[in-house]
Amino acid sequence: MEWQMRFLCFFSHQLLLIHVLIGLLAVTGEDQSDLYIVYLGDKIENRNSAILEDNDSVIDQSHIQILSSVKRSLGNPQTNAATAETEAKDSILYSYTKSFNAFAASLSKIEVEKLTQVDQVLSVFPNQYYKLCTTKSWDFIGLSQTARRDLRTESDIIVGLLDTGITPESESFKDTGFGPPPTKWRGSCKPYANFSGCNNKLIGAKYFKLDRKNDPLDILSPVDVDGHGTHTSSTILGNPIANASLYGLAEGTARGAVPNARVAVYKVCWMSSGCSNIDILAAFDAAIYDGVDVLSISLGGAVINYSSDAIAIGSFHALKRGIITVAAAGNDGPNLASINNHAPWITTVAASGINRQFRSNVELGNGKTVSGIGVDTFELEKKLYPLVNGADVAIDNNKTTKENARFCIDGSLNPTKVKGMLVYCQLLIWGADSVVKGIGGIGTIIGSDEFLDSAQIFMAPGTMVNYSVSDIITSYIQSTRKSEAVIQKTQEIEIPAPFIGSFSSRGPNPGTDRILKPDIAAPGVDILASYTPLQSLTGLKGDTQFSKFTIMSGTSMACPHVAGVAAYVKSFHPDWSPSAIKSAILTTAKPMSRKLDRLGEFAYGTGQLNPLEAVSPGLIYDSDYNAYIQFLCHVGYTGSSLAVLTGSKSTNCSSLIPGLGHDALNYPSMQVKLNLQRPTRTIFHRTVTNVGAAVSVYNASVTAPTGVEISVKPMSLSFTSTGQKLNFTVVVKANPMPVNTTRVLSGLLAASGDDQSNLYVVYLGDQLVNKDSLHLEDDDFMIDQSHIQILASVKLSLEPLSTYDIVENEAKESILYSYTKSFNAFAAKLSKDEVDKLMEMDQVLSVYPNQYHKLHTTKSWDFIGLPQTARRNLKVESNIIVGLLDSGITPESESFKDTGFGPPPTKWTGSCKQYANFSGCNNKLIGATYYKVDGRDDRNDILSPVDVQGHGTHTSSTAVGNHIANASLYGLAKGTARGAVPSARVAAYKVCWASLGCSDVDILAGFIAAIHDGVDVISISIGGISRRYSYDSIAIGSFHALKKGIITVAAAGNDGPTLASLSNHAPWLVTIAASGINRQFRSKVDLGNGQTVSGIGVDAFEPKQKLYPLVNGIDVATNDTEKSSARFCFAYSMDPTKVKGKLVYCQLLIRGADSVVKGIGGVGTIVESEQSLDTAQIFMAPGTMVNKSDGNIITSYINSTREPLAVIYKSQELEIPAPFIASFSSRGPNPGSKRTLKPDIAAPGVDILASYTPLKSLTGLEGDTQFSKFSILSGTSMACPHVAGVAAYVKSFHPSWSPSAIKSAILTSATPMNRRVDRLAEFSYGAGQVNPQEAVSPGLIYDTNRMGYIQFLCHEGYTGSSLAVIVGSKSVNCSSLIPGLGHDALNYPTMQVKLDKYHPTTAVFRRTVTNVGDPVSIYNATIKAPKGVNISVKPMSLFFSRSRQKRNFTIVVKASRKPIPASTKVHSGLLIWKSPRHVVRSPIVIYQEGFGKYKNKILIKHY
Repeated sequence: MEWQMRFLCFFSHQLLLIHVLIGLLAVTGEDQSDLYIVYLGDKIENRNSAILEDNDSVIDQSHIQILSSVKRSLGNPQTNAATAETEAKDSILYSYTKSFNAFAASLSKIEVEKLTQVDQVLSVFPNQYYKLCTTKSWDFIGLSQTARRDLRTESDIIVGLLDTGITPESESFKDTGFGPPPTKWRGSCKPYANFSGCNNKLIGAKYFKLDRKNDPLDILSPVDVDGHGTHTSSTILGNPIANASLYGLAEGTARGAVPNARVAVYKVCWMSSGCSNIDILAAFDAAIYDGVDVLSISLGGAVINYSSDAIAIGSFHALKRGIITVAAAGNDGPNLASINNHAPWITTVAASGINRQFRSNVELGNGKTVSGIGVDTFELEKKLYPLVNGADVAIDNNKTTKENARFCIDGSLNPTKVKGMLVYCQLLIWGADSVVKGIGGIGTIIGSDEFLDSAQIFMAPGTMVNYSVSDIITSYIQSTRKSEAVIQKTQEIEIPAPFIGSFSSRGPNPGTDRILKPDIAAPGVDILASYTPLQSLTGLKGDTQFSKFTIMSGTSMACPHVAGVAAYVKSFHPDWSPSAIKSAILTTAKPMSRKLDRLGEFAYGTGQLNPLEAVSPGLIYDSDYNAYIQFLCHVGYTGSSLAVLTGSKSTNCSSLIPGLGHDALNYPSMQVKLNLQRPTRTIFHRTVTNVGAAVSVYNASVTAPTGVEISVKPMSLSFTSTGQKLNFTVVVKANPMPVNTTRVLSGLLAASGDDQSNLYVVYLGDQLVNKDSLHLEDDDFMIDQSHIQILASVKLSLEPLSTYDIVENEAKESILYSYTKSFNAFAAKLSKDEVDKLMEMDQVLSVYPNQYHKLHTTKSWDFIGLPQTARRNLKVESNIIVGLLDSGITPESESFKDTGFGPPPTKWTGSCKQYANFSGCNNKLIGATYYKVDGRDDRNDILSPVDVQGHGTHTSSTAVGNHIANASLYGLAKGTARGAVPSARVAAYKVCWASLGCSDVDILAGFIAAIHDGVDVISISIGGISRRYSYDSIAIGSFHALKKGIITVAAAGNDGPTLASLSNHAPWLVTIAASGINRQFRSKVDLGNGQTVSGIGVDAFEPKQKLYPLVNGIDVATNDTEKSSARFCFAYSMDPTKVKGKLVYCQLLIRGADSVVKGIGGVGTIVESEQSLDTAQIFMAPGTMVNKSDGNIITSYINSTREPLAVIYKSQELEIPAPFIASFSSRGPNPGSKRTLKPDIAAPGVDILASYTPLKSLTGLEGDTQFSKFSILSGTSMACPHVAGVAAYVKSFHPSWSPSAIKSAILTSATPMNRRVDRLAEFSYGAGQVNPQEAVSPGLIYDTNRMGYIQFLCHEGYTGSSLAVIVGSKSVNCSSLIPGLGHDALNYPTMQVKLDKYHPTTAVFRRTVTNVGDPVSIYNATIKAPKGVNISVKPMSLFFSRSRQKRNFTIVVKASRKPIPASTKVHSGLLIWKSPRHVVRSPIVIYQEGFGKYKNKILIKHY
């Protein structure tokens, strides 16, 4: 994947704004084809193949035939077979034919669609890179009905809308097939007038009318009289409704983005009075309390200051609770700076058009035909009708009347002259069609000087034309005494799109010149969606048109599209923050250009909404609640203006760490306002979080406008784990530019009323009061007694002659609403004096007026018990072949020399060719190949199996490396480096590349080759985002390996200690967690005051002086602006003259501070880290990493003296308690199945010494001159080859054992660990620590064949193509199979139960064990159950009379609803089968729902 940065700039006459938009995109070019895998199953067709370069690059003829037939069906009639075949050959990059039948090809979307219809094709899915270890609008933006969904999570998503209400009877909100509301829902739905009630889809509905003013045009209930709320709600999450249309127009399936989600509606907008601040805040209060996930708010108003904006305040509180708010940008375009809802924590949406328009032809009596825009559903009976100009049929000759008649204003036209006529009117106000129809006219042609991009619905025959067409019509009328015309019924036509609606509000952001608004564009022109039955289509007098659907335009229609996509993204990533979701949406937007709109990003933000891409953005710009506070401080909010937003007066800008850079916010876009007189230099600091392939490299591409220089440092970001954060800096420089005379002028009309008491919101913060409340109508309308007391005291101070009883009653009457659920405030009618008095009170944060808005990783082997003297079956071990899918191998390494080795095993069918920079294979390293199926150049790697990164060399030598005495890293970790099976052979399959990571297409190619070549064990220290097995190349490849008797061992991932963060969780894989061994590398730091602290790390440098000058990075900043960056020792933030010859103390934010300090002449670095220090970072200069408490000692010392001194000593190896589970190791529970325990087992993965590449320095950082034959690495990548080596060791004793038998032997013989090691217990270490020698003789094994796994897949809900793509055959039908037995339908060595939250839990496990110990033996069961859980086994004894005999037993787990301790989420049980010689352990894990996330900054590189 490439990291591209798009810099799109706008120069607006005097505004001169530069917009910097950073997009994180998959690699794309001008070609519209992307890389896909076309999966055909197990059956290999008869191949008459076109051989290209070598046997690994065979393009199968049957594959060519399939694709060429598709191309012919899509091409023009003249396309012949030879042409189509040539095109197919060019498109197909690789054929998978050795173990299963598939091909990788570059395909267009339409070719993908056609291929999915071909019978032989099981699946077509897009390629992905890995790391080491309708309404027509939805179709238009790429979210088809068949888009992949996580239905279970989607059904738990609740979208809240603040709008005009809802129509509960609408089909869009029926609850057929819906279960009860999500358990998090705390809202309600009461009986209301004219409201039929809620259901399991529409789970909540409330209204807020706090001013209590009667609205004669509306109903005091959540029912939608206006139609707006019904339309927006159905656009977000409406059920699919086939054949929806408006009288035949826009026909199709009306649906929302997330039709399985739930909706809660909060009516805050009323027909007559609009949408009030007090109602809006009440609704925010309720929605936050109720438990919504997304808020959609198509409302807005011209408010600049966030502290007086109800939507900005409400949405800030929503943000604190993890709720994303999406809001309309407004309909005041194309005026500049007309944006509403511009707070950076809101996602602000502009309106774009889709590729359809509704047009009507007008035929004139002179034979000419013109075209207008609008929705006219009427068929006229006559060929032609008399046509008049409104100006010519005025009711009288009065000048004013005639002027009004030109616009067909009510009362200005003569009914006798209009009856039976078509009337041409100029547009001034809406409703000319109503006027004309009301006095007998046939229809209306309206001339408009507005940009005609949205269709008005007409209540009678009518259309709207532009002024050039108007001239044609008026000229015709004047040219004849008998002018005639006819308006044809509206037709739907296709037009170029997208475009930005002329009405859509434009930037720049009126709230701050540092943040770009709008954020994004989405369809908002001519959108069909559900409507209310309570209002006609036009709402005009005399309109008799009513419909279940209508067509509307506005940013109100665009907003729910983005809200729906936010819900869609959240359904895949339920733990993502609002900022993460927003970033995903913005950075994946489809680019738009200035050709669409001359105002560029001020019109469309980052571009057009792209739903499917938003689910997998690669990187995200995340910001938490505190980051927005830093932003607010940066832009000048202080005191009460800040407190009203944060809900606390304790927030003090001066006590906060200042936000970094120009905008002090980690925003996905950047904006610069140029200085007209002086050069402009602006710095942006950004942090991106990796949510894509775990090991990945993103490269920057910069495009800058003429006259502007834009630089990015660093230009590449290299990630080693999911969730890892990296920083970069963007610098924008520009000289003054010429300005023309165009100016933007703003006017203002202010209005005030006669009433001396106006509505205000009195804001008291987060501290909720003790509620002795006065209830009015219901719980939503309580008036809090403390609020009454506050206001009464104010009134009494202003009316000293009054009594408390009187002012208390006045206060009760003045207070309209108490906000008590999510924040503490009240709405009240107040005089100016009362406002002033309230502002003086300590408990009052703010008082502001109500406003109305309008709608819008060789000690490890010894440590685990496999010494060099361990017994071995050398003849068989020498026949074992371990295949590694990794970053290649270093053939010159002593680990892979073949001294004493005979020729490769006869089963080996692989090869080793001549490659660039690759010295070749031998009788130890018997195979090496590489796969780079996409053909893309990697400038940081070599197109050969050689290992440039060092990762593959390290993992290979850990599994099978020869004995190398006196191995060490500069004297550290000294010993004999070796693998588990040093007599085994190794085959290396390079599928991971320095810049681009590990691609699905390459991984599958590696699996296919390894299976075909005859390997026995596959080790794959690669992982990625957890996906369904049918979309996971490692799950698919390993299933095929299983079928051939090959065991696959995989890394669990480095995303710990986050729960459910596992990769490679398919049950046929052995999933490995990383544990620590009993050594650690530490460095002593002596301070000048005699104190000593200790840090962790690998520092190979002996100090040359007794002490060196010591400085804090923040104290040697280049200037005050850079202090916040210098604190972390960022590049370019420190003054080289102040750093030269010194030790520098830095706080950890990103890796590489040692490189920065060394690069500017520093002696070394002490880095403070808040993360768990259990792995040693290698330093490229004297350095160590200390914890926060030691960091405080160092900083206190620095601050206590004018000449602080220190020295860092060379690292020493210390003995520590072990084993332990590494903080970075990914944890369970299994995200793929709640019934199988993952990880399976733990193995050493912390500070592992093994062979390394000579092609990369030890750190890989700029300026590092350290190169070594060995290196120390940490990660589950280092743990994985330990277990792969043990699997090969076990197989050398039992070559006929199946993969499941080997796995069972390893798991059931593991050394027990307990929750003292890690409180997440088995979710951290699985069955325990690997125990190699015990695994050779397990006594009993739980064996499973291929069919057992298929039964499991059926049990998990895999069917059809999702099952076929894994098993390789469409013929497997779950309904025809004997169902798998028991809770998990699998004969697995471990058991797992998820407790039911509401009911007692019973789970029955059925198991079969095979005797591989003494032929005649008896095993007795021992059960260990946690408190509150009953575990029984039948029978309690197993009698065996021969080897390989099988016995069945049943385990029943019963738990009460709340086992104790309730606070413990993971409960560990155990089944032990014990004979005189063997102990067979099977963990039984019982866990509860309600896991949280453990925060961990993974800043040290793990593999």
